[in-house]
Amino acid sequence: MSKIIEKKLNGHKDTVLSVACHNKQEICSTGSDDCTVRIWDLKSNKTIKCIGKEAFNDNPINNVCFDDDYLLYCSYDNIILSFDLRQPNIILKQFYKQYKYNNSEINQLNFDSKFQYLGACDDSGQTKIIDLQKDKLAETLSKKHLNICSSVVFKPNSKNELITGSMDFSIIHWDFLKSKVLHRESFNPPIPLTKNKNKKDNNSNNGDDGDNDCSQPATTNQMLNPPFVNSIDISNNSKHVSVGLGNGDLIINEISSFKQYLKINCAHKSSISQVQYPKYLENNYDTLITVGNYDKKIILWDVSEECNERVSKLPISDDQNNPIDNNNERIKLWTTHSEKINCLTTSPIINNNIFIADISNDLSILSVQ
Repeated sequence: MSKIIEKKLNGHKDTVLSVACHNKQEICSTGSDDCTVRIWDLKSNKTIKCIGKEAFNDNPINNVCFDDDYLLYCSYDNIILSFDLRQPNIILKQFYKQYKYNNSEINQLNFDSKFQYLGACDDSGQTKIIDLQKDKLAETLSKKHLNICSSVVFKPNSKNELITGSMDFSIIHWDFLKSKVLHRESFNPPIPLTKNKNKKDNNSNNGDDGDNDCSQPATTNQMLNPPFVNSIDISNNSKHVSVGLGNGDLIINEISSFKQYLKINCAHKSSISQVQYPKYLENNYDTLITVGNYDKKIILWDVSEECNERVSKLPISDDQNNPIDNNNERIKLWTTHSEKINCLTTSPIINNNIFIADISNDLSILSVQ
């Protein structure tokens, strides 16, 4: 039986909003509501550099991400700043470059496999594609999402494909160099007009009232917890895209056809705030990490074809025709975190570690042993 050991890294003076790990070095970075960014040495578990609030005009840092070398990218509001970590100073005040292409607050930053393009999706529903080699805006993906664009992920080892997710209940597969839609899927089934009066504001808690009732009829749960697309991720074999929804459902599609590969109903009893294929697994398409919003659960799922076949043979109802929940058959490991989680990530060079930014001032690191 696996056990989980937790350690905390102290330094921030307010909520930790974002966390990212370097692909080649044992360092990570965190952005905080205290308007600073910290870079941590994961061997000593100490801060080795800090970017002061002056660089961000006293704004919280919503996103951080490393390139494959020495640059750290941070976003606040609609602005992206890069910092050269080779500077000898411990406290950095001067950014390397600034990018101000987005018109609204940026929700996620992500690189393509070659670190040539940086994607930045925002509250307007747009995604800006920045060509970092040519230092210019390459493309704007717009007019397809009808609400906040919450997530952007490039397809690994592809020259021109990415997927975006939105609060309009949909995901879109793009040829981003042509601004062309290749596939689109909406997770919002028709709801009777008589129930529209109960519909929540799209910006209310990511569509989460704190607890999903999986025993409710689908339309009722749909009204209480709309299936906003809160998070997406793509497996490293480029075959599958996973989708975490506001109604607690987990969906995995095949990218080539956009047909559904797997659906786990009520994977969480609150909205799913994040999904991630573990970066520390060389072939990570068989395992998926999900994070619950208000249930604070972190679950490692077996999403392999072998598990699909095994679960498909299990009964789906009892003698009284009541549905049977077979989700536990897929769970490899789960834990309940102490605080509501803002962001989670893993490292490709540090095995079995999960890095968590939550509403506390600390960075939590879970080690699965």
